[in-house]
Amino acid sequence: MKILLVNWSWYATGGDWTYIENLKKLYEQNGHEVIPFSTQNIKNEPSGYNDYFVKSYDFKELNKRKNLSNGIKVLRTSIISRDAVIKFDHFFNDHNDIKVAHLHNIHHYITPVIVEQLHKRNIKIIWTLHDFKIICPENSFISNGKLCEKCITGDFYHCAVNLCKKKSFLASSLASFEAYYYHKKKTYNLVDFYLCPSEFLMKKFVQFGFNESKFCVANSCYDIGIIDEFIVENKKDDLQVAKQKYVLYVGRLEEIKGVHTLIEAIADTGMRLKIVGAGSEEAKLKAMAKDCTNIEFLGFKNKAEVFSLTMDSLFVVCPSICYENLPFSVIESFLFSKPVIGAEIGGIPELVIDGKTGLLFEPENAAHLCEKMNYLWNNESVLAELGVAARKHAWDMVNFTTHWKKLQAVLDNLFI
Repeated sequence: MKILLVNWSWYATGGDWTYIENLKKLYEQNGHEVIPFSTQNIKNEPSGYNDYFVKSYDFKELNKRKNLSNGIKVLRTSIISRDAVIKFDHFFNDHNDIKVAHLHNIHHYITPVIVEQLHKRNIKIIWTLHDFKIICPENSFISNGKLCEKCITGDFYHCAVNLCKKKSFLASSLASFEAYYYHKKKTYNLVDFYLCPSEFLMKKFVQFGFNESKFCVANSCYDIGIIDEFIVENKKDDLQVAKQKYVLYVGRLEEIKGVHTLIEAIADTGMRLKIVGAGSEEAKLKAMAKDCTNIEFLGFKNKAEVFSLTMDSLFVVCPSICYENLPFSVIESFLFSKPVIGAEIGGIPELVIDGKTGLLFEPENAAHLCEKMNYLWNNESVLAELGVAARKHAWDMVNFTTHWKKLQAVLDNLFI
């Protein structure tokens, strides 16, 4: 069967792409042909379908150069992509044997208008939800650095009133309008099935009013063999690891990721912290840690470098203050048999089971986090025990066989 895989990017952009790349591999291993539909970009993976891809816009650059023309361009392309409709027509003129479309992140670039295009062609639609964009115009239930669920009632004007999107009235108003537009049209009701990375995410959509029968908590899929091969090829003796004793953070340096709490928690201790990643808060966080000789900012690292740093760490910290779903930084840490200390928020507790695969702490409570880190730092036997359980828990959740069984059940349901 030919399956259309739709995402705003067709190149590595983070955890979302990790899942899409593995999903593509999973479909192909089970005899299906995957056809991509995305936006044009010189970074795209080769596909042979680039001519059908939607023209991409640099919305950050357009927002910097604020004028009426750019405002109209953002409005016309980020809410309803006419180019996506046109390219869809061209694509389906040449490919009329698509049975299923599997959607991912499509807002702003491809836009949900394609759901209507798919539905009218009688193509079954699966949508993997990576965030809360459909029920939260800002997409993360964060307003000005704080958790906010005002829009879960369907009153999306709160986004505009509170300047939730980039602290900009224009951006927030556009986000509010987009949410009202597609919900009033009942576009999201046309989706046949939603896949959720976490039970927490599914419950939020059901709380909003979505029909739970259309949802499946599928978690994610990961090619575990890649990590196993890396471990075999890069195995180090215990003496080498002991010399490099440190705690690790991997992720974006944004306010919602809670790195400021981590820095505050570890600053005056004897524990060493390595921070991997970049983002808008980088300068602020570095200033916060300028007198801390035990904190090292490593910047962006490629996948192999992150693997190496994870394998050599004692444990990993996920200090988010937002509703994470199924962070790949935690999954990968677990697959390296590294326990995680995670904030008790969102979907994190579905991975970090307190006292079994890691430890949980109260979000933004630096003292509580410090206590948990000290405990693991000074208990090697506990680290080892948690690491073994963490590896098994992650393997059970994300191995290809488990994910395929859930996906196969959804596909079978679509064609009953």
